[in-house]
Amino acid sequence: MAEAAVSYVAERLIDLLQKKIVFLKNVRQGVEGMQDELVRMKCFLKDADMKQEEDEAATIRNWVSEIRAVAYHAEDVIEIFIHQVESQKRQCFFIKCVFYPKKLYCLYKVGKEIESIQTRILEISNSRERYGIMHIQGLGDGEGSSTTREKMRELRRSSPLVANKDSVGLEKHVSSVVSILLKEDKRLRVASIVGMGGVGKTTLAKEVYNQTQIRDKFDTRAWLYVSQDHKPMKIIKELILQLANPEEDKVKIVDTMDKLSEAGLEEMLQRRLKDTCYLIVLDDIWTTEACDLIVRSFPDNGKSSRLLLTSRRKEVALHADPHATPYKLEVLSEEESWELFLKKVFAEDRECPQDLVDVGKEILEKCDGLPLAITVIGGLLAGKKKQRSEWQRVQRGLSSYLVKTQTYGVSTILALSYQDLPPHLKSCFLYLGLLQKGKDIPVKQLMHIWIAHGLIHQKGEQTLEDTVEDYLDELIGRNMLQVILVTADDRVKSCRLHDLLRDFCIMKAKEEMFLEVDYPSIPLSASRHRVLYSPVKRYEYLGNSKSYIRSLLSFDSSAKLVNLDCICTSSFKLLRVLYIDSPGLKVISDSIGKLCSLKYLGIGWKTCIKNFPHSISRLQNLETIDMPMSRFYSVKVPNVLWKLENLRHILGYINSPSLLKIDLPNNLQTLGSMPVHHWMHHENLTRMTHLQKVGLLIGSADNLDMTRLCDSLAELESLQSLCLEVEGSMKIHLVAGLSKLSRVVKLKLKGGLASIPVNSCVFPPKLCQLTLVNSNLHPDSIQVLEKLTNLSVLKLVKAFYYYDSYQEYRIRISENGFRGLKFLRMDQLMYMKAMNLGKGSMAGLKCLQIFKCYSLMSLPGELISLSNLEKLEIRGMPEAFIASLYVSHLHILQHIPNIVVGHPSTDSEEWIQQLEREYIATKATKFIQAFHERWLRRRLLRWLAPKTFLKVETLTLSILSFVWAIGLCPALGLSAAAGFFFTGAVAGTGLEAADRANGSL
Repeated sequence: MAEAAVSYVAERLIDLLQKKIVFLKNVRQGVEGMQDELVRMKCFLKDADMKQEEDEAATIRNWVSEIRAVAYHAEDVIEIFIHQVESQKRQCFFIKCVFYPKKLYCLYKVGKEIESIQTRILEISNSRERYGIMHIQGLGDGEGSSTTREKMRELRRSSPLVANKDSVGLEKHVSSVVSILLKEDKRLRVASIVGMGGVGKTTLAKEVYNQTQIRDKFDTRAWLYVSQDHKPMKIIKELILQLANPEEDKVKIVDTMDKLSEAGLEEMLQRRLKDTCYLIVLDDIWTTEACDLIVRSFPDNGKSSRLLLTSRRKEVALHADPHATPYKLEVLSEEESWELFLKKVFAEDRECPQDLVDVGKEILEKCDGLPLAITVIGGLLAGKKKQRSEWQRVQRGLSSYLVKTQTYGVSTILALSYQDLPPHLKSCFLYLGLLQKGKDIPVKQLMHIWIAHGLIHQKGEQTLEDTVEDYLDELIGRNMLQVILVTADDRVKSCRLHDLLRDFCIMKAKEEMFLEVDYPSIPLSASRHRVLYSPVKRYEYLGNSKSYIRSLLSFDSSAKLVNLDCICTSSFKLLRVLYIDSPGLKVISDSIGKLCSLKYLGIGWKTCIKNFPHSISRLQNLETIDMPMSRFYSVKVPNVLWKLENLRHILGYINSPSLLKIDLPNNLQTLGSMPVHHWMHHENLTRMTHLQKVGLLIGSADNLDMTRLCDSLAELESLQSLCLEVEGSMKIHLVAGLSKLSRVVKLKLKGGLASIPVNSCVFPPKLCQLTLVNSNLHPDSIQVLEKLTNLSVLKLVKAFYYYDSYQEYRIRISENGFRGLKFLRMDQLMYMKAMNLGKGSMAGLKCLQIFKCYSLMSLPGELISLSNLEKLEIRGMPEAFIASLYVSHLHILQHIPNIVVGHPSTDSEEWIQQLEREYIATKATKFIQAFHERWLRRRLLRWLAPKTFLKVETLTLSILSFVWAIGLCPALGLSAAAGFFFTGAVAGTGLEAADRANGSL
């Protein structure tokens, strides 16, 4: 991590020189010299970081720690100086003149500090020779390899001859990989197994390697262990020896190979494989370079030969064969984890005593399905007494046991993935420890935090947000992050860090004086980032911290009042990230204006914030305000946002008692949601050249001119995403003005819609994604939407409501409708009975989601013709519907590779019963109304009737009204037909009595 720390600081100094050149002009030369020295130090840090793993490497660790400390100190000195100068810049001319001597003193002081830092860097650099630290740029040649790493390599060396008898849940995976290898194709193809460290990739490869089908298919088989410290020539020699016939002289072969060059060895290998159908397993391959150097040696002899590689990196697998999909091995399920646990702890009877079951399952939760962790803990418990107190003692120290360094433990395996990261990704990875444990990581929040800390650097014309996605994809490709949710266009929406990787992340961050979680081990430690799970008030001593804190995240669940004044001290003047998610936070005081370096301000769902203070106008470096995205969580903001020149993202619903001015921040890219009347009073929106995403709330009091709104939005030259939401019974009128939004590709409409015009030209011409929520549209509106030629994503959430209440409807898609659609979600279309697809409709559909459509009887039979459909996701559907999938619908689902079926809905039956009650009550109400009308029409002069008749008829009406008002028939178990019969009988009696009475007058 020292390499990562120094790389980060060196790049931060470059950024500061570029952005704050006016402030640093008098110390620029010193800063540049310091930055150059730090860059030169990077040449030695990779070797130093590796040597830290040696058992006797205390001196190396001290040397690395000194470099890290001086790098952090350099960053502090420059940032404090800039903080002081910027604070003076905001003063009036008179105050500037008064404090000018102070500015000169600051310049002199920072100059001396920089000189001292440069001297210290040179001293540290010169001392490296005493520790044997070499100049090293890469690791492929094996220079600088430590004894510990060599020992690790030998311990991890895999062999197909050693079977794993306790493997669990591999049967389905073995079958899938075998079918990939046996697929008909004469060419040499590469199959791959990818997954995180310790998930069982090698175990799976062994099982596949030893399958009878594989033995019969391939004439020649060989197994090679590659690892990070691969040496291509050594690997080729090892393979040639494996391929040698038993009667050949191995000593002679070795002598021959020693005389050959690398090209000669490759030729020798190719001769041996030329006329045979072979399978070669390349286990634990790490880099694309290693892949190129090794794979090129294998001949494509047209005999259906195969290579099978295992890797933690998806990139390597795709590089080896871009046309093959890597086989992703996931962690074990809860049931599989428990089975493996029993095999390891209770090898003989494989039964757990009842009093230990709950403790055992709590221990398994920490392993989170990782086979390696389960094996390690199982081995530990197997040697312990089978007593509850003994297991509880292991449980209390579980994290430290799994994470602390062991010769061949979980931490060591996970550390390999971390050590293989480039410096910029090491920093990004350590920041993952800041986020809340046990929760999925929202990618948007992670993106803003990384950017706020300066971890993301501009790459040409690529935006910072795009660079974040590249970094995130690389961590996912290395199987260090797990994807939880993706958007309709396949972008990661939320991800997850495995519990053990998170523990490793926090342990590593603590070693680097980088991060402290909850109670710091040293009350006044030098950690620069803090995560709190206890009340902020208990951390008032943070104000006396030895370092300038850069991040503070609080996930306190108590309701004790949180006062942020305790952190608005000098130790926090360089704070960049502040995130509070605590029910005790009810007020943000004016003191927050002291946090002038703040770039990210986050407020969680649990907080009770109602207002922002005027002092936020002093947060001139603020880039992101992150609040819950719900109109039921609306924060009143003073009319000062226009003063925040660096503000890029306002996430959440904002409001203000006065009209908000928001058209001045030129950097603003995201405006979460605000009342439309705040938007409409702006006359010059063209200056908001970077605004890409806008959300507007249309209230019941707003007399909205939709055409004028569209004209104002059309002025935004970068607008790509628009969300319009209406309150109550109001409706959005789709007007031709929407077609002026020529750059909008995403449109979300929440609330009632007036009927969609038959002409689909009312929508933006480049519209790709459309979401309709609570739209109350007629089902036939789908025939307008199907004509949107660029539409690739359509989400329908409670979009249709048939006006003949409670009557079910069908969705009919015309011939060749939705030709470009790739993603369709139908969510809570309660009355949709069926779906009919015309010939050629939705031909390009890749993902179909059906959620809580309770009336849907079956899937459309035309689904079988959707050859491009890759995923079908069904959740919250009635049990009868799900049961039919495996019986009557099986033939139309066979071509879909990924089918996800959630648990049957428990709400569907309740909804149907409620629907029946509402239906019966509605019919009864109509009948009673009709009866009253008939009675009034025929008996206008009923006051002339005898008193006895009036009593009878009044009693009849009272009984009818009472029975249906309280739903007596359903409560008594009577059917609807019985109820109607009862009603008709009583009503008929009343009318006949009235007729008789009338006739007697």
